[in-house]
Amino acid sequence: MKQHRNFSRSRRSSSPQEKIKKTQKGRQKKNRNSNNSSCNTNSQSHEKQPRQLQEGKILKFIKELEAQQEKQVSNLKFSQSFIEDVQQKQTIEEDQGHPEFDKQLQYIKCYEQEFHQTLINENIYLGNSLQNQKIDDKLRARMIDWMIEVLGNYNETTSDATFFRSVSIMDYYLQKSITEYSNSNLHLIGITSMFIASKLEDIYHIPLKDFVTRISHYKCSSSKIKAMEQSILETLNFEITFPTSLDYLQNILYQFFSQNDNPYLKNIQKTSIYILKMCLHDYEMTSISQNALASSAFIYSINDFVLKNNNNNQELTINQFINQTIQISQINQIEIKEFVNKIQDLIQNFQKNHPTLYNLDKYQ
Repeated sequence: MKQHRNFSRSRRSSSPQEKIKKTQKGRQKKNRNSNNSSCNTNSQSHEKQPRQLQEGKILKFIKELEAQQEKQVSNLKFSQSFIEDVQQKQTIEEDQGHPEFDKQLQYIKCYEQEFHQTLINENIYLGNSLQNQKIDDKLRARMIDWMIEVLGNYNETTSDATFFRSVSIMDYYLQKSITEYSNSNLHLIGITSMFIASKLEDIYHIPLKDFVTRISHYKCSSSKIKAMEQSILETLNFEITFPTSLDYLQNILYQFFSQNDNPYLKNIQKTSIYILKMCLHDYEMTSISQNALASSAFIYSINDFVLKNNNNNQELTINQFINQTIQISQINQIEIKEFVNKIQDLIQNFQKNHPTLYNLDKYQ
């Protein structure tokens, strides 16, 4: 019995070595389980990363679609409001019974009549400017060509209005001045006329320092320019805001086309301005009034445009423009045709009569 009991005890209780082995095996199993669990978590995290990237791309794509839809909606609203505004203007213009139509009509008539009457009343004759001067008309043409070059180099701050104002001030001063000037004085008179015109027409006028250094190359000092400026202003009684041929042309263009930005109309405008600049070079053309000169240049441009682009009813179209221009400028038809013929002769013979003048084409 004792042996059996000892035997059973030996089976139930293991030796210390066996216990150590068991504990080592247990630890190995735990390590394996922990490794397996870590591998599982790593694999799960690797699986989650591409899912998160895909979800981020999808969300970004959805946001872009929403932004595009918002832009389309805003553009649609803008276009609808623009169309409604245009339609409203059309209904006002077409419907004479509209309450706003009478207000606009009265305002336009009042403004146009006042502005047009101002142009007629302030018309100044600039012909015979060299009659009492010892200045050659060829030198005057060279001065005007040089004015185009000077102001063309300041095209970011000056405009055509500055050029036409410069020539008009110079001619008006030479016509009214009791002082007899020679060719040597024309340079100073021309520079000072540009200086006054730039201050009058330009937002950022050409500084006096530039006229002394860059333009006259120190041939005209600031004191000489200031003295000539005083002489011009006092001789003209400070009346230097009179309308030029460009002002009359712009009035005609507005009467016909309002503020239309059609490229064909822009071409007609540029052609008319080019012709007026060419006319200013020719001393004989200054005998034509500024109003008549602008009207004739416009008719010539319209005639040229219609003959090149309109194949139907050319004569009828041209006559309609002529009749309307006569009403605006208050010039008879015989004068218009005579002046248009003079412009045509000038264009054909300009290079022959002025072979050394090239800035008109260079800075057009």
